Formats: sequence, C-alpha cells, structure tokens
Amino acid sequence: MTNRRIPTRVVETGRVMRGSSGQGVGWLQSLAERTRGIRAQLNGIHRRLTSPMIDGVPAAVSGELTFRANTQEAREVNIVNDANTGDIVPSLCNPIVKAGQTYRIPIMFPPPGVLAVQNLVVTLEAGMTQVGGVNRPLLYALNDYPQTNLIGGFDQVGAGTPIRFTWQQQVLGTAWENMPFLPFFWNIIDEKSGRQYAQDWMPHGALLNTRGNNVRIRVAPDSELFDFDTPWLFERDAQVSFLFRPIMDLYQVAASSPVLPYTSDVDDRNQGRRNQQLTVRVEMHGIRHYDRQDVLKEGAFV
Repeated sequence: MTNRRIPTRVVETGRVMRGSSGQGVGWLQSLAERTRGIRAQLNGIHRRLTSPMIDGVPAAVSGELTFRANTQEAREVNIVNDANTGDIVPSLCNPIVKAGQTYRIPIMFPPPGVLAVQNLVVTLEAGMTQVGGVNRPLLYALNDYPQTNLIGGFDQVGAGTPIRFTWQQQVLGTAWENMPFLPFFWNIIDEKSGRQYAQDWMPHGALLNTRGNNVRIRVAPDSELFDFDTPWLFERDAQVSFLFRPIMDLYQVAASSPVLPYTSDVDDRNQGRRNQQLTVRVEMHGIRHYDRQDVLKEGAFV
C-alpha cells in the first residue's frame, strides 16, 4: 500500500478562480496587480496631503430670481375663501409661475479663488411688499407638504379630509388650508461644460434637513439644506444655473375679482392693483481656496 502525501502548501497561479461546483467565477488578482492598486491609493493620499487645496476659508455664492404675477393673463380658479366653512369660490386669478416650465436661476462665481461647494440651500418666499398702499411686507416662506400640521397636510389627514396637495394650483392669500405648498423639481448645470448634477430631475424632497417648525402660520425662514456627496469644485469664472421646475401652478387673485384674498373687510390692493411675487433664492456654501494664480492676480485660465 502506497502512502499518499498531503500537500503542505498551496501555490497561487493567478489564474481563474473556481467555485464550489468547479465552475469559474472570476479571476484572481495577481500580486503585481494588487501592488499597482495599493501604489495608486498611496499616490492619491500623497496628492491630497500635498495639494494646495487643503486649507481654505468658508464662503458662499448665491443667486435669486423673482417671479411677478402676469396681470395680462387671467383664468378662473376655484379657491377656498373661508377657513371655517370651507366654501369654494370661483375667482379670476393671475399666474405667477406655471407648472411644467423650467426657469434658470444664474449663479455667478466671482474671483479670486476656486470654490469647493459642499451644501445647497434653496428658499422659496412668496407674497407682496405693499398692502393697501402701505409698505408692509406680507411674505411667506413656502413650506414642504410633509412638514405642515395644517388640515390637509400629508402628516395629518383625517377621515373625510381632502388632501390639498393633490390640487393642481395654489393661490396666494387664500384660506390657510391652501398654503403654503409649491413642490418642484430641480437640477444644477455648469453652463460652460454642460455638466449637470443629476442625469434626471431631482425632487425637492431630496433637499434635506429642512429648517423651521410646524406652525399654523409660517414666519420662520424655510430653507432646505442639501449635502453633496463629493464637494463640487467650481473655477474662478464658473457660470452655473439652478434649474427650477415647479410641478404646481402658483396664482394670485386678480385685482378685478370681487374676492379679497386675505380678509373680507380690508382691501389689500395698491392703487387698484395687486402684484404678488415669488422669490426663489439659491445659495451654495463651501470652502474657497487660493493659490499662486490668485496671489499674482492672473485670473482664470482659458
């Protein structure tokens, strides 16, 4: 009887890797390939440690666009004019923004230095700056529908209560159940390179860490903070646009309508006119870095 030796070591061949049934499931990485990968990682870490972009100062850039009601266009919209009775009143309204249209909000990046953007803040504020001919701002921060504790919000829907968010339009200044929702899609595009943040539209619900409290009448700023997974580096002469695409119409009550939107006994019109507005404010926060170009005032390279 011949004794069979059991091998005491395994020689790696760097070939195909076998599964439990003997079928090939992939390739084993050779020692040379693993060494190249580790060397590349070390080189990347070394470049990060020796990069001039290590230190910087906090900075921000912003852009905003104000939409005013188009008083040359009017359409009849059913609005809730009484918060207690829920009476629906048809009224002529002027559009401020229309759903399905894309609005571009430019954001300029002035020199010196390059900006590594880490956060995105978007604020929507609607209302008017004069009431009854008096400089009395009546502006509201438009809230997000999951946060509100108003009747009809998604977080407090009782039996028989309609979900107001499903309405296709919102009218400023009507009964408080109709306020303050304006959902939208968004994206960011670098006008020079054509590079976009996302391949498709991003929902406004992706803007995280919404600030503000659940109160009946919103008076606190309602900005929403979005964290980029990786800081987005913008050069000294970057030209960036925030793409704002509302998916719900926003109206004001037309001046010719007998309905007074805010109260039934106070005329809010200014010299017979009513021109409400929506302001979309976009802020990008990050770290601004300076290097030799900025010291020598060479500006951006083309």
